[in-house]
Amino acid sequence: MQINGHPIPKSFVAAVKDNRLQRKIGSWALKYSVDSFGNKLETELGRVFSSEKEILLETTNLKNSFQSDGCYGEESEYSDEPGFIPDITDFSDIVVFGISGDGSPFCFDYRNNKNDPEVIWWDDVYWRKVSGTYDEFIELFEINS
Repeated sequence: MQINGHPIPKSFVAAVKDNRLQRKIGSWALKYSVDSFGNKLETELGRVFSSEKEILLETTNLKNSFQSDGCYGEESEYSDEPGFIPDITDFSDIVVFGISGDGSPFCFDYRNNKNDPEVIWWDDVYWRKVSGTYDEFIELFEINS
């Protein structure tokens, strides 16, 4: 599977195909309250998008929610927060694959590696890197196969 020319991690595609990431009710909880780097993390995996069409739609719409406006896209007061990433203004190498329980996007970030993306998340007021790979990311959650 590719979205906007970006190869989606094979383990993600397999998990979606096998319906391992679908829940009828609730969210997937974290195993521990830390990200893949040991930094404090408070979130849950609310929903994983299960079709190319849905992933493409969410990815296309992402840039509409994060536009430079005199606040977003400027220097941030949150730069000392764990995993901080400066505001993204070019979303051409970002692919949304899911959302947290509060609706914040989890994304594949291909800006540093065009074949093996990092995983980032909108942590309420700033973007943050939560895992170096999708496989590291999914291990953060209590997902029963």
